[in-house]
Amino acid sequence: MKGFLTVFSLECKKVFSSKGFWIFAIVILMLCLIVTASFKSIDDLLEGMDDSVVEGGAGATAAEMARYYELQLEEYRKAVESGATEQKLSDTTETQLKNMIAIYTYCDEHGIDPDKLTTLGTNTMLRMSSSDYVTTMTQLVFAFVTIMSIVLAAKTFAGEREDGTMRMQLTRPIKRSTLLTAKHTAVFVSSMATGLALTVIFMVVGATFFDASTSRVVLVDAYQNVTIINPYAAILLLLAIYAVTVEVVVQFTLFVGTFVTKTGALAIPLVLYLFAGSVAMLLYNTGLPFVGLFTNLSWASALTPAGAPIRGMSIYSMIAVTLVWTAAMTTTNYLMFEKRDLK
Repeated sequence: MKGFLTVFSLECKKVFSSKGFWIFAIVILMLCLIVTASFKSIDDLLEGMDDSVVEGGAGATAAEMARYYELQLEEYRKAVESGATEQKLSDTTETQLKNMIAIYTYCDEHGIDPDKLTTLGTNTMLRMSSSDYVTTMTQLVFAFVTIMSIVLAAKTFAGEREDGTMRMQLTRPIKRSTLLTAKHTAVFVSSMATGLALTVIFMVVGATFFDASTSRVVLVDAYQNVTIINPYAAILLLLAIYAVTVEVVVQFTLFVGTFVTKTGALAIPLVLYLFAGSVAMLLYNTGLPFVGLFTNLSWASALTPAGAPIRGMSIYSMIAVTLVWTAAMTTTNYLMFEKRDLK
């Protein structure tokens, strides 16, 4: 434990004393502030508009909206049966329509105004409340922070292996497994600490510059069970999701760094991450069942089955599969690192 803490503190010190780290963090902050300015400009523009226009409502009740999506689902199924729509796309579209039916039916049965609900990852209202703003910015922050974690992991592992620094570190009385654990933990902690710090900043910005009213967040599982949660519970859920995302990309970067140079260890995970969403959707729509495990690294959308790597997978199954995948990758990394020639 002492050896781990020593290496961990040294690795964290290297990260937080790095000029590149602070440049990256400041760039993330500036980009997010630019996005904030655009949100605020739209909010100010809509401030004097009629509420019914701002909310985008057309006066339809929840029951009427549920019936509207039921008719769309019937029409879509007929299109699939007649061959007008490709069968392979039907599962995803049917799920999305079923989700909308479930949401509006739930609102009708419980007397909830659907205009006061948002889905995780999207803001359905033009006027943004402070809670909507924070959930949106949390996702934007961690999209950049995940990229940061890839850069840090590539530099900390493949970079130090390439320039001989890691070999020098192993001349000390420390196990290879302890060194890898310390480096991995330092990258994860520094990345998450950056994301959390920026999230707190935007919580303050949201409370200061946006409407204090809150809209609740609706979640739908693989079986169209609807759950409505507090927006700040949604933020905690997002943080948990992105903690898993950061963990996965760090582990994958360490794995790639075992075989290639620092440049390759940076480029391969970065390209996969940047194209993960589009690649996952493309392969998912072809009907291949397991591709999402490797391409959909950012799996906030897995809260609905359209985003899960296996059609119909629930969020609990998704978490279980992700944990197994991460454990397998961790074990592989340790075994390979133990045998790796660090010359």
